[in-house]
Amino acid sequence: MRLFVKDSEVNEGIINTLKKEPEKFWYYNNGITALCSSIGKKPLGGSGRDTGIFECKDVKVVNGAQTVGSIARAYQNSPEQVEKARVLIRFISLENCPEEFATEITRFNNTQNRIDRREFVALDPEQERIKNELHLEGIIYTYKSGESIPDGEKGFDLNEATISRACKQNEVSFATRVKDKIGVLWEDIEKPPYKTLFNRSVNGSNLWKLVQILRVVENKLSEVQKQRDGREKLFATHSNRLILHLVYKALLENFFSISSDLTPVQIDDIQSMSSEFLGSIMSESSNLFPTSYPANIFRNVTKCQEIVEKILN
Repeated sequence: MRLFVKDSEVNEGIINTLKKEPEKFWYYNNGITALCSSIGKKPLGGSGRDTGIFECKDVKVVNGAQTVGSIARAYQNSPEQVEKARVLIRFISLENCPEEFATEITRFNNTQNRIDRREFVALDPEQERIKNELHLEGIIYTYKSGESIPDGEKGFDLNEATISRACKQNEVSFATRVKDKIGVLWEDIEKPPYKTLFNRSVNGSNLWKLVQILRVVENKLSEVQKQRDGREKLFATHSNRLILHLVYKALLENFFSISSDLTPVQIDDIQSMSSEFLGSIMSESSNLFPTSYPANIFRNVTKCQEIVEKILN
């Protein structure tokens, strides 16, 4: 289910219309689309389906969440005005429909409204499974738009999860893509690259460990960016995903299966690795691509593959 984004220029416009011109709301608003596992009619009023009382089960708003949230906010301050407004809502039953039908409805309903690709991620049951696994360990994981980003000490969001999983892949191309356009990795939740990153094999504890390592690497590179100028600062900024990819490769596989937080010794080791890989990347990039600008190097899969091969050899 999509969540309400409180601070939005569009939503403020919806609220203002509800308060000042509720009679026109029907004409200005695109309405709401909701999916239901089933829709049944109560016996009252006969057997016809044109009018009556209907029971909708497992309702999920897939288009119009901002409208729903804006109506609720406006009603808190101006209930009399909001009661004058009318809004169109479609309830679509998924009973006896193919599995992919819900995803298709969400995709096509949101395409024209420029909805972020991460909205489709909210339909993936694996995300909720990961969230529940982490919840048992006291870790908060958020993957839906509008959810507040948790305290970084004991929580993380979809962005960090995607970056971590992408850089952990054996193929350098994932680290390159997540650096360039992270949303591309969420484009289709039914097939790769999304399915490569998020599937039944992804363990919540393992993912949390990856995110902790990501943060250590990012913090170390941030220090370099603040303390250095020129070329080193540029490389610390633009090679961050490739450095994370190399750090993951350098760590033994059983390191990721430990669910506990990183120890001070482990943090120091990861920071040292980050510095060493930054130096190696700068050196190899200068030899291989002396005239290339750093930002362009780390968005190019072929160049990143060459750099990694040189360093690993």
